[in-house]
Amino acid sequence: MKNIVLFQIKKQYKSVLVYLAALVGFAWMYISLFPSMQKIDIEAMMSQLPKEFLGFLGEGGGSAYNTIEGFLSVEFFSFFFVLLIGFYVSSVAGAAIAGGIERRTMDFELSQPVSRTKKLLSETFVAIIFSILIVTAANLMIKLLCVIYNIDISSKGLFYFSILASLFSMAIYGIAIFLSSIVRSKMSVVGITLFFTLGSYVFYSLSLAVEKIKDFGKFTLYYLYDPQKTLSRAELNLDHCLILLFIFILGTITALIIFNKKDV
Repeated sequence: MKNIVLFQIKKQYKSVLVYLAALVGFAWMYISLFPSMQKIDIEAMMSQLPKEFLGFLGEGGGSAYNTIEGFLSVEFFSFFFVLLIGFYVSSVAGAAIAGGIERRTMDFELSQPVSRTKKLLSETFVAIIFSILIVTAANLMIKLLCVIYNIDISSKGLFYFSILASLFSMAIYGIAIFLSSIVRSKMSVVGITLFFTLGSYVFYSLSLAVEKIKDFGKFTLYYLYDPQKTLSRAELNLDHCLILLFIFILGTITALIIFNKKDV
């Protein structure tokens, strides 16, 4: 297992740095814009918009833009952050099984003196460690950038958000590794995972704005991931965290069962 872990670290660390740089770059752009946003009467501007549109902004509506926590939650953490993290975990999950079958390298990999279970768990371990590293490092840089721009942001809120975002990325990985065990194309895994994740975002946002479907939003993955409440209130919903962890464990165990029985 040690050799597989070291190989995956060597294989992935450069791409991890690219994902981290992209996240920090986007965050830097939004943080640098925030002081200018403070000079605009956002609430007055938002009051001219339909209330259905304000529902997309979540708790507080247009007032979310009055704080850096709300501003980053709406403009960064809700979409771009999830898109990049989702792309990373779905890529490595897709490569773990479906990618090997697609490249026709799986037979060689399985010929090594290591079980399928150890192989998959080793790759999963590296993927989760790197995803937590990306989330944590990005949030540390956000804190540093806020200090540089003299913007107050809750350190406790960022800490709790790091936990929530890490669990959310693990849940996405659980979905992706399950898909990787049943399809034979890495890009199919990435495409389906991102479609499901971003589709969940769209439907959950609609449920906040459309009265007829408001009760169905709780059945989406995004219902468990609320950066605005976590950052602004500096608190975690433990039930949601446990559900995200359960999705990861269930997806990983199911993938292991299927992979061990799969004819590659």
